[in-house]
Amino acid sequence: MEPASGALQRVLVGQILLLVTAVSGLAGVYLSVIGLHALPKGTAKLSAPGIFLAGIALYAAMLLITAKCFSRHVTTELVLITGFLVLELSVVSALNAAGSLSDGRFYAMLAVSIAAYIAGMILYVLYYRVEPVRAFYLAMVPLAADGIAVLILILLMLV
Repeated sequence: MEPASGALQRVLVGQILLLVTAVSGLAGVYLSVIGLHALPKGTAKLSAPGIFLAGIALYAAMLLITAKCFSRHVTTELVLITGFLVLELSVVSALNAAGSLSDGRFYAMLAVSIAAYIAGMILYVLYYRVEPVRAFYLAMVPLAADGIAVLILILLMLV
């Protein structure tokens, strides 16, 4: 009876951590959007509607490519990987337009954000092609890459 109880506790803890992660992610998106609206308006190199529409088109294209060409089951991660790129590009573009991020740093962050997206998509495709333990660890890499992208942005803002 004890092993089943321990397994149930691990599942419950996992579900609680997943909920905390989801709430934290939604709070981060909310605060980012509030911050975007609070910035002084300037001429953006990338328009917010353009970024949003390109994100939708990219999601649709990657959904078709990963499903048809790689036989990858569509999961929430595709929305998250693409959504983070859209959010990051929106933030970087707004910071540049507000004069808070130089042009050189803006282009550097474009490259960092796109690199994080590409890494996430490669691992998204590989996830079901590797053994479960390796897949578990590979699934952490896109989150880490996105975190590193944000850290780079913060460091660029401070320097």
